[in-house]
Amino acid sequence: MSIKTLVSVILMTSLLAMTATGQKVTDAQRIKALDQYVNFSNESIHGLLIVHRLLENFNKNINKYVDLPDQQINFYSNKDLPQDIFEDAENWFYETSPNEWYGKILLSDGTLPGDLEGRLKAAAKEMHAVTSSVNKLRFELEEQIKTLDLTKRENLSLVYEKLEKGVTLYRNFYSHQLDLEEEIQKYARTLKFTQDDMQFPVVLKAMNDQYSTTRAALNALYHKEDDNFAELLKAEEKALVAIEDINLADYNSTRLINSRVQMYWGNIKRQATESIKKQKSFLEAENLPEEYKLYDKYYYYYNIDVINKFNRYGNGIVFEMNRTLDYLSLPVVRYFEMPHYFKVIYPKLLDKTEYLAASDPLIKTLPKVVKGRSVVEATRSIMVDKPIVNFQVYDHKIIDKDIVSLSFNGDWIVEKLEISGKPHDFILKLNESGKNFLLLHADDMGRQPPATIALSYTYKGKKELIILNSDTQKSEVIEIKLDAQN
Repeated sequence: MSIKTLVSVILMTSLLAMTATGQKVTDAQRIKALDQYVNFSNESIHGLLIVHRLLENFNKNINKYVDLPDQQINFYSNKDLPQDIFEDAENWFYETSPNEWYGKILLSDGTLPGDLEGRLKAAAKEMHAVTSSVNKLRFELEEQIKTLDLTKRENLSLVYEKLEKGVTLYRNFYSHQLDLEEEIQKYARTLKFTQDDMQFPVVLKAMNDQYSTTRAALNALYHKEDDNFAELLKAEEKALVAIEDINLADYNSTRLINSRVQMYWGNIKRQATESIKKQKSFLEAENLPEEYKLYDKYYYYYNIDVINKFNRYGNGIVFEMNRTLDYLSLPVVRYFEMPHYFKVIYPKLLDKTEYLAASDPLIKTLPKVVKGRSVVEATRSIMVDKPIVNFQVYDHKIIDKDIVSLSFNGDWIVEKLEISGKPHDFILKLNESGKNFLLLHADDMGRQPPATIALSYTYKGKKELIILNSDTQKSEVIEIKLDAQN
């Protein structure tokens, strides 16, 4: 334990001694005790982000090394970071580190009911164990990569097994965090405050609504459950309107018109607006950046494009809302952040899969809008007799330099391809449940609009041909159906 942590522990012990003398514990003090657990969780998430970037870097570099034998492995870099990212004795990342918060939690006693405190400490202990394992994992991976002969397949398997351990650790952290949240929120609802205590109810409700709607959308991305994502987005937009309608200067309170609170409030509006904008890009199937092509759209939008408008490290809405609660001294529990999740990507030489599978395992409806364009459903569908289908796409008439992109179940499988008479081949694996579709998006309509492609495949031993059309106003989608008799 660091000297700074030890000093914090001594101070906390003194405060507990005062409580033990018989002073009555107030509900406001109980809120502060609960907030220690929220702070521990949120700062742990900050540390997990740093290791998440390291794990991604290890994964990408080892993949390049496997696929390109002369590729050097670069480290970003354990030696440039504290020995324990969650301790941070030099105050690189935190005002109070996760381990310091955990030390305070272990010493807390008497402010909260004993049975509740036992459950909260048990959840925090599990979360702390995960962060300790995550910190250890980054050194274990570096050691494996430096010492193992990676030209041997069995040694490569050890590295990827270690990376997969990271997947489990990140999932476990969130599971324990949800247990912690449930206990805290259930108990917080039993605490009683007067109207004088709970000032600015309209402001607080607006923050609660923005938080809950944004988190619902993030949860949908996390769990790949986006069938009602458009409705979630509408709820966020409604919550943002309520935020924007509040003019803090209208309140008869010097605290609300303070320049600091005004800045926090402006940041909440700005980050919520940006978050909604990014989520619309997800909904309309915008292309992913090149470095995230191997990841699916859920991973990218959750971990990269949306969560940084939510969590502290990007001055997201949770960070600004918690600063607002602190400044206004409102007796409510702070807001929880959400952790990243990790996914292992395998190199092409190890991945024997020849087909393309959808990242969304269940699609209930065909898209209506993609990249800001309306989508028109084809008058016929593609009927196939097996779940893995070979397709060919080519220009069936005059070669006029049409440039198109193709989306399979929301994933861009062909991007900005110049169509010619030479077939472009790809193999798709259909989802077992729900709908499957191909969507044609014209990037350049060539010399003779609209952009047209021929799509050929085999059904019951016979070659079938379908023509798809797209222009700059609309894209065309066609459903793929598996013959139930096969």
